[in-house]
Amino acid sequence: MEETVKYLGIDVHVKTSVWCLLDEGGQIVERGRVATTAPDLTALLKRLMEADNILAGQEVGKLSYFVHDVCTAAGVKLLSFNAYQLRMIASSRKKTDTRDSYWLAKALQTGMTPHPVYIPTGTVRLLRSLLSQRQALLVERRRWLARARAQLQGAGYKTKITRSVTRLLETAVSDPDGLDEYLAQALELCIRMEQSAEKELRDVEKRLFVVCKPIDAIERLMTIPGIGNLTAIMIYAWVGDISRFRNARVLTSYAGLVPSTHQSGEMSLSGPITKEGAGQLRSCLVQCGHVLLSRCQTKEAQPLKALAERVHTTRARRKIAVVAAARHILRIAYYVLRDGSVYEPNRLRPASEAA
Repeated sequence: MEETVKYLGIDVHVKTSVWCLLDEGGQIVERGRVATTAPDLTALLKRLMEADNILAGQEVGKLSYFVHDVCTAAGVKLLSFNAYQLRMIASSRKKTDTRDSYWLAKALQTGMTPHPVYIPTGTVRLLRSLLSQRQALLVERRRWLARARAQLQGAGYKTKITRSVTRLLETAVSDPDGLDEYLAQALELCIRMEQSAEKELRDVEKRLFVVCKPIDAIERLMTIPGIGNLTAIMIYAWVGDISRFRNARVLTSYAGLVPSTHQSGEMSLSGPITKEGAGQLRSCLVQCGHVLLSRCQTKEAQPLKALAERVHTTRARRKIAVVAAARHILRIAYYVLRDGSVYEPNRLRPASEAA
């Protein structure tokens, strides 16, 4: 007897999750609540899988990795979706957890779902976690520097742009011993917290480089002009499985580096880049584009640099040229990751042909 497929929508929350099960005809078979714990979710999935195959869906959130791992271990295929792209849920005037779980299951049953969100595993997930920790520490370090600058400016001192609280104090105050007692204590707190964040930052980067050492793809990405060690790690981590992109254009669209389009009838307009998808990857590539145009002077970098410089016809088009450079870098990174090759400048078309 052929097994049927049923569709399970799970609206995940921290304490309890609401679920709804539909049959192949879209009729509600069962619905309920379950505690968001591994034992309870596993017991529910095994009970529902006794007679039928299950295809499950969830919205992306902070528990996405946890629910994905539980479902995968139980043998259930789980698809994760961006809630804003599920218009049936995002634009609903009456939004409840019960309705959300139903429409998730209904979208799976009808096939009217957006592209599933990629859930990384193994090394890629670990790299993303370490990169997120590093970004949080960088933000925290900048915050303590901003607090110290605000304290000094509030006391009437003139400050300069620096990268550390200690350097800021040296440039703003000629005699630190003459500071007000409360101001001195506030600045000492800023210095201690900045040094603590700096120490944690070095530890995270050390662990990051240890994890990346055996990965050959990162070394090959560094052969592309404008890409350094950390940016290569960032590209590798946020691209993940390169086989999920059928070509380089899809990858650049994933990074939000392609122009937006508005077409209706005979009218077709191209606007700014979409800025959709992985924002961390996009910002990293834009930095690589700045480095390529301003610092890369080697012979190997010239063919790639020329492709972006043909856009930089006026000063006003500098930002457009940087984005073009970022897009070209990512396209080359696609072939480097897909083919297991390195950057070869002689394979790039001349800028005149590309134009």
